[in-house]
Order: sequence, then C-alpha cells, then structure tokens
Amino acid sequence: MDRRLTSLGEKVVGGSDITGDEASFICGLQGDDVYDLFYWANKIRLKFLGDEVSCCSLVSAKQGKCSEDCSFCAQSARFDTAVEEFPLIGEDALKDALGNTAKAGAGSLGIVTSGRELSDEEVERLCAGVSRINGANGANGAKNGVHVHGSLGLLSAKTARRLKESGVRRINHNLETSENFFPRLCTSHSYGDRVRTIRLAREAGLEVCSGGIFGVGETPEDRVDLAFTLKELDVDTVPLNFLNPIPGTPLADVEPLNPIEILRIIALFRFIMPAKEIKVAGGREKNLGDMQSWIFYAGANSIIVGGYLTTKGRPPEEDFGMISDLGLRVKR
Repeated sequence: MDRRLTSLGEKVVGGSDITGDEASFICGLQGDDVYDLFYWANKIRLKFLGDEVSCCSLVSAKQGKCSEDCSFCAQSARFDTAVEEFPLIGEDALKDALGNTAKAGAGSLGIVTSGRELSDEEVERLCAGVSRINGANGANGAKNGVHVHGSLGLLSAKTARRLKESGVRRINHNLETSENFFPRLCTSHSYGDRVRTIRLAREAGLEVCSGGIFGVGETPEDRVDLAFTLKELDVDTVPLNFLNPIPGTPLADVEPLNPIEILRIIALFRFIMPAKEIKVAGGREKNLGDMQSWIFYAGANSIIVGGYLTTKGRPPEEDFGMISDLGLRVKR
C-alpha cells in the first residue's frame, strides 16, 4: 500500500482535513493503489457515519419548458429531447408521491421542479400543499416517517423562508462543477446565482443538499475545486451525478465514465468531506451496472431509489436487497 495514501487515510480517520495538493495526489492514483483508496474511503465512511444508508426518492413536480441551457439536461426548452411536459402538480399528486415513498421504505421525498425559479403563485401553492401534507407535524415534520425536500431552482430569501415555514426540511441546489468549468455547462445563469441560493437556504434554516455532475468534460482539478467549494459552504448532503447522455442535448454523444473512475470520484469526495452524507444519484444504474454495490466501499452512504425524473432507475426493492446483502442498514 502506498505510504502516502496510508498517511492520508490515517490523517482523515484521525479527524484532520486534507489539503488541495493531497486531494490532487488522490486523483492521480493508479493501478492497485486505487483499491487501497477504496479501502481507506470505506474506513472513513464507517468511522464517521457507521453502517447506515440513507435512501430518498424523487417526484417530478413540474417538468420541461425550462428556460435555462444546462447542456446535460433533458428539460431545457432549448433542446429537442421530446421530454414530457406538464405544469406544477397538485396536492393530491404530492400526497400520492409521499405515500409511495413511505411504502418503498425511503426516508425522504424530493419535490423537483423545472425552470429557473418558481413564480410567487407556484411557491404559495406548493407550500400550502406541503403544509397540509405535514399537518400536525409542523415545520420540518415528517409524515409517515418521510421528510419533504425541494429542488426548486433559484431561491429568494422570501421563498426560502416560506419553504421552511411550510415544513420543507432540505433544499437541493447543485453547483454542478467548478466555478471555472461552469460556463461550459450553463450560460443562462451564473455560478454566483447558485452559491447565493445555497446561502439563502442556509440563512432560512433549511438544510442544504448540493453536489455536481461528472463525465461532462471536467478535469480532475475541477472535481477537487467543486469538493472544496462544497466543503467551504458546509452543505449537509453531497449528491454525485454521473452523466447519462440524453439524445437532443449538447452532451448526447459524450462517452460515459469508466466505473472505476466513478468510484475514484466518490472516494475523493469522502476524503475531502469525511462526515457528510455523500449520495450517489443520477446515472448510477447506467454507468455502474454490476458494480453499483461498490459505491459504499468507495465511501458513499446514500442513494436515490426509484428513478430520476426523466430517466428510470431500478425497482427500490433491488436497492434495499443490495444494501442488506452488504451487511448495511437502511436509515429510517
């Protein structure tokens, strides 16, 4: 085992942070050293988070016709992707999604809407529905053991406070990549816009889920920069998405990442953020195939079950079976 890697693993397990140069060293590991990297990432996960795996599901609550130009996204109105389009769903549909999440055994439901941001009327309708769904549980309540999260585009301070009051517990707003590479993925809003939304959510008392997408042409340096930015913002959960090329988007013909490279990325983020929830999200099934179970040995402790808005996942019972077979426990 590489002595420097051993030293870094012991350093993180002991409660110290790694530096940018040390993270770059991790990115450069090759051959059998990669498996040693997974060994240490797994030890770090067990040290700080134990054997529990958090599971969440998603509901597409408003789909298509997005004004933004994120080059990987099926929902942009600028690309011809033939995605199904529909306006903001009603309260009954939210109740059904919450019930299905509880039945599946996931601990949270992410309400996801397309578009740059919701209108004031849409915010009020959504918040009123969430408030009634939470009922007597009140703000940050959990109905049937399921917490409500939201991925709703850019937020104002007023909207963030209203979401908190309604009982939304956590906001997802991904930075996607490094600040340097971001203009290659999106030009219709800025990196600063995304950072501002994260900070407004935090100021409103909401938990924050923010991560990125990989396999879009970024460099190892971009991955390191993203991880340290998220660490500085002190986000609670870090979703890692891996490109599932969508026909009609600018990235439709990009070659997928090798499964080992994906696992290396997961391990890198675990070394940099040892105590955070690291969630393997979009592209898991398509990109990892038979190696999906390795994500936990590479340091992940959370997954999305049941699908990804416009792309399918696999039946939740298969994921829960995988978790059980590995001797891990679903967090309830």
